[in-house]
Amino acid sequence: MLNQIPLQLISNFASIVLIGVLFYRYLQYKKNMDVIKGLEKLKLTNNLSEEDKVFITNNENEYKLKLIKTQGLIKFAKPLFILIVGLIFISFPFAEALIHLNVIVVAFIFMQVDKIHKTNIYGLLFKLKKED
Repeated sequence: MLNQIPLQLISNFASIVLIGVLFYRYLQYKKNMDVIKGLEKLKLTNNLSEEDKVFITNNENEYKLKLIKTQGLIKFAKPLFILIVGLIFISFPFAEALIHLNVIVVAFIFMQVDKIHKTNIYGLLFKLKKED
């Protein structure tokens, strides 16, 4: 069964799945940003409840941990990606290797965008918490 499916299709499918997950994460990011904007409006009008302050503190701590984990994962993944790219170029002809390289590039972009989202959310929550 696996011998009948070209490896390029598997590689392209994996890239499409990663792009789909990236889009889903973007939608989650937009929701989080809407919530934070609402909290900022409440902050400006001095209408933050204690429940809102607890929510800000808990999420700020959660996103701080998520950001640290994401940064660690990226530090671990960079050399791993380089190793995988080297193995791909050794194992396949150049033209075919470039097709498979697609998955590595999409995965790297995914990780960087995820880090940017977490950095932004953490920064805004930290700013809201600091201003209390």
